[in-house]
Parts: sequence; structure tokens; C-alpha cells
Amino acid sequence: MPGLESLVDCPSLPLVAPESDYGSDIDDDAVATLLSGAGSQPSVETVLVSIEDPVLQDAPSTVRRSVRFQRTRLDEVVEDCKTGKPMYGLKREATIEIEYDERNGVAFSPTRLADPQATAAKEGEDVAPEQPGDDPRSPLARFRRTPKKPLSVTDFVSPAWCEQQYWYSLSRYGRVKQTPAMRKGSSVHKVLEEQVHRELRVEVKTREDAFGLRIWNVIQGLRTLRATGMTRELELWGFVEDELVNGIVDEVGTTCPDEELEEKMLIAGKTKTKPLEANQQTLSSFLTSSQNGATPGGDSSWLGTLHPPPKTFYITDVKTRQSTALPGTGSPSKPVHIQLMLYHRLLTSLSRNEIPAADVFARYRLNSEAMFSDSFIAEISQLDFNMPDNVSSADEGEPLFESSQDSMSELLAHNSLTSLWGSMIQEFARTIPHPSTNSQPSPISPLMAAEYRLRSTGALIGKRSFKYESDVIEPYLEDAMHWWRGERPTRGVEIEDAFKCRMCDFAEGCSWRKGRVDKGIERTRLRRESLAKAGRKKSEV
Repeated sequence: MPGLESLVDCPSLPLVAPESDYGSDIDDDAVATLLSGAGSQPSVETVLVSIEDPVLQDAPSTVRRSVRFQRTRLDEVVEDCKTGKPMYGLKREATIEIEYDERNGVAFSPTRLADPQATAAKEGEDVAPEQPGDDPRSPLARFRRTPKKPLSVTDFVSPAWCEQQYWYSLSRYGRVKQTPAMRKGSSVHKVLEEQVHRELRVEVKTREDAFGLRIWNVIQGLRTLRATGMTRELELWGFVEDELVNGIVDEVGTTCPDEELEEKMLIAGKTKTKPLEANQQTLSSFLTSSQNGATPGGDSSWLGTLHPPPKTFYITDVKTRQSTALPGTGSPSKPVHIQLMLYHRLLTSLSRNEIPAADVFARYRLNSEAMFSDSFIAEISQLDFNMPDNVSSADEGEPLFESSQDSMSELLAHNSLTSLWGSMIQEFARTIPHPSTNSQPSPISPLMAAEYRLRSTGALIGKRSFKYESDVIEPYLEDAMHWWRGERPTRGVEIEDAFKCRMCDFAEGCSWRKGRVDKGIERTRLRRESLAKAGRKKSEV
């Protein structure tokens, strides 16, 4: 159900800022005053975005040129910075090479690019902003076509706050300008990431090397998730209506953010079935009892299971705020809800191997069959990703692999983007295994969380939980793509969200805001004329 949310309280702090409680029951006489006076209100520190930095860059302006290592302490407990609870699975597994399944070869077959060496603009780099004007092209054609970067999660999240504001940012600057407040928020994210990973600079020679490094970091992130139960800054790729979308999820872990809400969701999600008679049992319970050596209605000495229960994975997004209060529900929380659901959608598709690698490489104009440069492989091979062979997973209690492989042999075995992508997919299958039938639940929980931290210190303010709702995210994405393709005009905020205008750099010249003011004034004028006319008729009687 839309709006299913839960709060994790922070005892010493108010949960919702009083100024965030805005209603929609505004009479016509107040419309003009509310909107026309919005621009004169005092500004807050974040000028382009008013709440918890929803425009943190999902696709970095420059390609990450660092390789990631998992941080591991074998002699002490690794403390989680958020809750103070120890992370389980302290030991780190050795690098593994899993043979690529040739049956899925079609999914990874490369597209032969007409000109693989064409490099008009490097992927991810900023392109000079276009001047605003009467450009007939759609936003997608102007800002997200080759050689510019593809769509990002930010491109869907920011319009959820104000589409008109995002349009002004794109048309005037080519991107959302990073403010000092956003830089502070990014530093908080960096500190959190460094508690799980450490980075070392790697020189890349080709664009294929650069993208291969991104895939390699995803592989390392998945291994960190499998070994410790949590990873941060995991990069994802997916498609929305045939358009490539890129994003970096703040955290994926196996710790439930809200057990009470999860229990309610499980109860609500149970399928209603006709009660069975006393001597009947379901097919699944019959098969389970048969596999365990029991007979229907009989006793069995086997009380355990052959395999440990599957893990459930939860998505968390970290937001930084100037205020010590959580944002209000409803409109202020819509962007983060959209962001979490889009991350869920991307992670589910990628871990299920539903993303055609050839289309990803074609969008970035990469030669997926080109071998990585010798210098790139040499640099990676000098870094020690491995652990001793006797290191075991904390929850399995046995060695993870029979023997360790060094990073050079692994890269040599997967010495192209096509092959390395296949290795990443196998790593997804090992880390987040999906059931073979739709009757079983997905390992990626529909319960997601937003974690709010102080921008100045990184201290935890509180959490809010959200539910993945396909009937919310899918229509939203469809409507967003209508705008990106120029199939509908840009929309601003409605009257009940006019408070956003006082924190916007574009308020004074906003055509949407002016139109709403004019419409409100006209509606008030007509109402007064109608009342005056009714009064005259009454006096005549």
C-alpha cells in the first residue's frame, strides 16, 4: 500500500520538523499570497535541493579510477558505525573464478561497433552546458545521448522533488551544480564507505580498462557482501524503457532495518488459501517431508535442514541533513522512496542476469572484446586481494574455497569486458541467489530503509522504512520517461508544495510558479466577482 512507512526513533531528537507539515486545504484567497511571497522567504543552506541531498551524484562526473579492497580484521570485532553492532562474517574470502556458463553466451555476445576507437568525449566527463532557449529537442536528446552520459538514478529522483527545478538546472548548467552542502554530504558517504572498503589509485590506458575497473569493483563489493554481510557503494546498471540507467546504491546488507514492519509485511503478503482437511497436506509440505526422510503423518528423527536458510538482502540509502529532525512524510519523502525502489529494481534485474551486457557496452561505446591493457592487468596483479586458504566464512564454518587464485590469473581468465561481465554475473548468482520458481520469495527484501545523518558530523539522526511498491514505481518511471522524451511539458510543484519555492534558486524567474500565481489571482478574481454578483441580486430582491 502506498505510504506504508515506519520510523526508527532517535530518543533525543524530534522526529519531524514542524515546518514540514503542509496541508492542501488552502482557500483561494490565500493562493496568490502564498505563492507570490514564497520568493521573499529566508533561504536555507541548500539552494538547489531542499531536503537530504536527493541529487547526490549516482553517476560520478569522472570515472572512478580506484580499485576497492575489503577491510577485514581477523583479530577483533568489526564495529558497524551506524548501530554499534558487530558485523558478522569477519573473515574475508579468497578470490574465486567461476567458469562462465556458455549457455548464457547470447546474453553476453558483443555488439560489433562501427568505430570502436571513436572517442569524441570520454564517458562520464562533463560536457559544456547547453544554453537555455527554444531548443526543439527532448531533454533526453539534449542531455543524455551519446557522447554524454546515460540516464542516472538522480535523473529520476530529482524531478520527484520538482521537475521544473531540475529542468532549469539541466538547461542552464548542463547538470545540477554541486553546493557546499552537497559536498559535505558526499564526505559523510565517503567516511561510511571507507569503513567497509579502502581504495588505491589505478592507472588505466583505455576506456575498456576504465569500465573493466568498475566491473571489478562490483565483483569485490559482492565478495565483501558475502563475507561480511554488508557492502557499500555498489554500482548498478539497468534499463528503463530501453534506456540505460546507472546508479550507485549506498548500502546492501543482511541486517533487517525494521523487524516489526517486516513481520507485518510477511503476514499481509500471505496468500489466502482454502483450508485443508485434517488428513491433507500441501504439495510443498509433502515434498519437504519426503526429502527429509519422513513419511506423511509419520515421525522422523531428522529435525534439521540440509542447507542453511537463504539470506535476505536489504537496501539502504544514506541521506545527510542540516536539520536534526527527520523530514516530513508524504511529498518531502517521495524522492528517497522513488530512489530506493529504483535501486531495488536495478539490483533485482542485474542479479537475475536480465540486463543485456551488449546493450550496456554499446551505450558506452566500448569494444567489449578488446583485451585489457598489460599495464592495467599488471597494476591489479600487484594488489593482494586474497586471504589464506584456511580462512572460512563465519556463518559457514568451513573454508570458502579449496585454493586461492591471484588477481592476475583471474583477470587473464576474463581478459575482456564480455568475459569480466560474465564473471560478475556469476558472482551475483553466488552472492544473491534467486529461486528457480516465482512461488518462492526473492532474496532482495521489499523492505528498504533511508538512514538520515547530520551533514556536519555524520551522526545518526534516525531511520525511516519504506516498502517496494511496483504499482507506484512503474507508473512513475513511465511518466518520467514521457517527460524525458519530450512527450509532455515540464511540471512544477502544486499549491500544497509551494514551500519548496522559497528554497529554490530559480523561483524568481520560474514560469510554472508565475503561471500558478496568475491562475490563483484569476480564480480569486472570478470568485469575488461571483460573490459580488450574487450580493447584488440578493439586494435587488
